[in-house]
Amino acid sequence: MRNAWRSVVAAALLLGLLAPAQGAEQRDLSGEYVMSGKGVGENDLAYVGTCTLKAVESLYEVSCFNSDTRHTYVGKGIRLGDRLSTVIGDLLKGDHSSVYAGEYLVVYRADADGSLKGRWVHALSGAHGEETLTPKK
Repeated sequence: MRNAWRSVVAAALLLGLLAPAQGAEQRDLSGEYVMSGKGVGENDLAYVGTCTLKAVESLYEVSCFNSDTRHTYVGKGIRLGDRLSTVIGDLLKGDHSSVYAGEYLVVYRADADGSLKGRWVHALSGAHGEETLTPKK
């Protein structure tokens, strides 16, 4: 009987340790952000703009406007833990479908202050850099 009781206590402790990790809810990243970033190339200029993230079921819709190039980049993102990975590009609408040009992969880490800090890579050229999204106040 003593071993059975120990097993019950051990199981309860184990469940108590696991339950917060499984049940912990992640902060919704939806919102408006100020974007700032720079490529790592010696001729790359810093850029600024705005980004909007919108949670849709288990994904995020992403729309970022680069104030310097006057381009809007749109795409999708998926969150895993404190990481948000997005694929964005210039949306070109055709007669029958939409395609993306200038596609980028961006992987962000959600910080405690609400900002997202990340790195990006251009799919075709390999150009890459860093970017920060800061929540608009």
